[in-house]
Amino acid sequence: MLPMHNPGRFGLSLLLITSLSACTWLDKTFPDKTQDYKRAEPAAALDVPPDLNSTPTSDSLVTPSGSAATLSGYTSARQSLHARQPGNAVLPAQDGLRFERDHGHAWLVVQGEPQAVWPRAREFWLENGFLIARENPSLGTLQTDWVENRASIPKGPIRSLISRVYENAYSSAYRDRYRMRLERGETPGTTEVYITQQGVEEVLVSQEVDSDTKWVPRPADPGLESEMLKRLMIHLGVQPAKAEQLAATPAPARARAELVQQDSGQTALVVHREFEKAWRDVGIVLDRVGFVVEDRNRAQGLYYVRYSDPLKEQKKGLLSKLAFWSDDESQKVDHYQIKLSDDGTDTRVVVQNAEGQAEISPTAVRILNVLYDDLK
Repeated sequence: MLPMHNPGRFGLSLLLITSLSACTWLDKTFPDKTQDYKRAEPAAALDVPPDLNSTPTSDSLVTPSGSAATLSGYTSARQSLHARQPGNAVLPAQDGLRFERDHGHAWLVVQGEPQAVWPRAREFWLENGFLIARENPSLGTLQTDWVENRASIPKGPIRSLISRVYENAYSSAYRDRYRMRLERGETPGTTEVYITQQGVEEVLVSQEVDSDTKWVPRPADPGLESEMLKRLMIHLGVQPAKAEQLAATPAPARARAELVQQDSGQTALVVHREFEKAWRDVGIVLDRVGFVVEDRNRAQGLYYVRYSDPLKEQKKGLLSKLAFWSDDESQKVDHYQIKLSDDGTDTRVVVQNAEGQAEISPTAVRILNVLYDDLK
């Protein structure tokens, strides 16, 4: 009788044989190389191409040393490092900022050179939702686009109810835009900032059912100009209470000006103010009434302006309704020079053509009358 085999012992033997076979296959396929490093020889040094021997770095990638390992310490050190870099103009603290007012005109005297004041002043308009229509940093001039004056919309319960559903249900018949001009101040290390407002109003041409409308200029509002100057002061770091106090400074008595006929037959405007103040006043009026000041030469007393005479026939159309105030280059414009001459206690203002010759046309007289209406 044949002996009986134990199934469990047979299975265990089979498992051991299979395991040994698997280990032998793994050793051949994945040999143990953990001791190979002892027999390894040093490799040759890495050859770096000559043009890659030094890595260009920037100060913006360098962590300032010596500062605390905090965000505030890092930020303070980065600002100091940025200020030391050449070409970076830093606007100083505005503890000595002044709000100047003289004969209906107002402006700011800011601590710092114009190139340092310009970025912060430009930022002011963008943060307040204005679109910049044109700017010239080299001349220090900026003009915003037209913006609706919604404060002029009559208030009432019906308007309040409808505006909750549709905010733009009402439209104002008034539009405003602003011009900012920076000039180097009389005191070294200061900048004078002028802001002027221009406004238009939509009026009916006739009372018919299908009557058309047009935009006509309305007088400048010194109150809006002062408000913008006050907001700019706050933007530059002046406390709101102090800005209110500075802007509330009363203005002195208004100066006088007169139109005279010179011996040559040319009309002139005599401003009874010394040259420096007359130069400032004329520049503000030019900005207010819509002249485009393309350049200026204070030493020679010249404003180079581009002017579209509102009494000349304008083309029809929607854009032509803003003819006097439009910047459309296709419109007929002429170039003039506004010449200021120092007469001691007075300043004489005349209009010259683009070549610097005396202008005796009716347009020149109208230009002087525009200046006179604001300076008289």
